[in-house]
Parts: sequence; structure tokens; C-alpha cells
Amino acid sequence: MDDKKVMPNKVVTLSYQLEIEGKETPPWFSRPMRVSFLYGRDPLMPLIEQAITGAKEGDELTVTIPPEQAYGPYDKSLVQEISLDQLKNPDQVKEGEYYQEVTPTGRQLMFLVLEKKNGKVIADFNHPAAGHNVIMKIKIDEVREATAMDFAACDMRNCGSG
Repeated sequence: MDDKKVMPNKVVTLSYQLEIEGKETPPWFSRPMRVSFLYGRDPLMPLIEQAITGAKEGDELTVTIPPEQAYGPYDKSLVQEISLDQLKNPDQVKEGEYYQEVTPTGRQLMFLVLEKKNGKVIADFNHPAAGHNVIMKIKIDEVREATAMDFAACDMRNCGSG
């Protein structure tokens, strides 16, 4: 009964949730996600592709993604002091919490507040998972044969040719 097994040219739908190993995971990072792809053609992180190969519909797996394949090493140069008057909502800056706003140019600004004093804030612009393993909990929701429409959609996305 290989028709429900993850293998090339199957459409795989999976749910996953991410955690940061060894530290509290922000809720926005750990929210459950769901994705469908044409296995063997849509690009997939090799570590994840390897983990789900041969898995069956309903299987649950846990993959540990090392920092160099996830969000990279922790970079001390991304910890910077900024003036509170540069921020739109300085009253929302709280030590130990993430602060975010959209800049006038439309860029998303987000950082962890390490310290707040004397009208300044020590901001850590590293991704919360930088320097940590990311734990990916996966559930294979569905595995089915790819249709001509699936292959056509993949071609439009410029997938590889498994």
C-alpha cells in the first residue's frame, strides 16, 4: 500500500509546528502551519526531505534543524543601542519582550528588548532562533497521486524535475 507513502511525484500535505530548543519560543514563531507540495519537485530543505521520505499518511515526526540550516549563528553585532524617540510607540517597549512596528518605508522592524533606560533601548535584532536548534514537529496529513494539474502548477512555479 505505497499510495499513501511519501515518494517522488506525490502531493504531500503536512502540518508542522516549530520550537526553539533550549529557550522559550515566541507564540508567533510556534503557530501551527500547513503546507502542500509536489514531493521531489518543489524545493524542500534536504534535512526535511530526508526525514519524510517513505513516511506514511498519519505519521508524526520530529526533525532537529541545526542553526546553520535554520536561522544561522547568534550575531553579537545585531545587538544595538537605539534611542526611544526613533520609535513610533516607545511606550510599548518592555524589557524581555519583542517590539515591532512598520517603518515609514514599509519595512517590518522587530527586536527583543534587552534593556530600557535613560531614553534608550538595547535592542537584539537577531532572530529568536539564531544560534539554536529548531525543532520541527511534523504530521503527514495527506499523501496522494499528483494530477496533471499538480504538475502544471509546479511547472508554473518553476519546480525542479525530480
